Amino acid sequence: MRILHTSHGGLPDARIEKTALVMKNEGHELLFLGGHPTSRQDYGAFSATYHIPVVNHFRVVLDPRFKKRWLKAIDEINPDIVHANNVIAAAMMLETEYPVVYDDHEYWSKQDFRFSNRSLVRRISGKPLVRVTPSWEQHLLERYPVLTVSENIAAEHRQRSKHVEVTGNFPLTSEVIDLPDPEGRKGLVYVGSDFKFDKFTPHRDMTGLKDAVDFNIISGVPHPEMMIGLTEYRIGLTPWRPHPFHRYCDPNKNYEYLNAGLQVLLTSTLKEPFKADPYVHEFDSYEDLPQVLSDLPEQDSAEIMAHARENYVWERNEGKIRGIYRFSKPAE
Repeated sequence: MRILHTSHGGLPDARIEKTALVMKNEGHELLFLGGHPTSRQDYGAFSATYHIPVVNHFRVVLDPRFKKRWLKAIDEINPDIVHANNVIAAAMMLETEYPVVYDDHEYWSKQDFRFSNRSLVRRISGKPLVRVTPSWEQHLLERYPVLTVSENIAAEHRQRSKHVEVTGNFPLTSEVIDLPDPEGRKGLVYVGSDFKFDKFTPHRDMTGLKDAVDFNIISGVPHPEMMIGLTEYRIGLTPWRPHPFHRYCDPNKNYEYLNAGLQVLLTSTLKEPFKADPYVHEFDSYEDLPQVLSDLPEQDSAEIMAHARENYVWERNEGKIRGIYRFSKPAE
């Protein structure tokens, strides 16, 4: 079976590549069509990649020539199934007869804030997409089986879709199985490039965090190097200021922290995926952080790593990914 992954973005994209790898390992041919050039592939899932420039969100919604070029490229590839990642790539398929799996990574209709910290030009150009996204999602959920990233998103999608599965943003076992567990772990760490930009995105706002607590940042390094670097620390941070979209968030950094043997300390609005997890701790405000850290029990890193291997590795998603394809069918 020829399975074509499509995305308005490009590669690398760890979630797309790991999802594709599941089906490649089942003996299927995997291909990729993206809106940005492929810079590299980390997982080797795709036998071929193709590029049709997206240009911008305004053109995606209002320029029929872009959609025509995109669908022509798909026809030339001639896949058996299209695995459409996120709403732009998926919406292009609504008027076609291809079997489709809709992979919703980000619940775009709930992200009306996402252009708020952009330039005036980008805010204006994004308005057509913001307006049309809820309608696109409605039609996609009614027609196609769905993969998504969190139980809260899935609960809402199941009101409109019969077939919804949650595949967490976990690392592959091969990425974490050989990580060292050094003695003398100490300190706090944050993974991400957020502090390199002039403004934080609204749902990842950390204004004032550096005044509240000392921590290090790992950013801009290859994933294997990042994972090894994490093992030097005791606590991993996901300290975004509370935001309504946190209800739907499930950051992959939390699973990377745990697999590297770190305790996780996150904002209480992000705690829901880890309700009963003994190694994930929460706080309510930056003012609370010093006391929370003072009271935090030191937990065994080897036990944390074993717990993560049991609960938070990509292989736990494989059955759901294989199973969702049996529900894919042409749009009616």
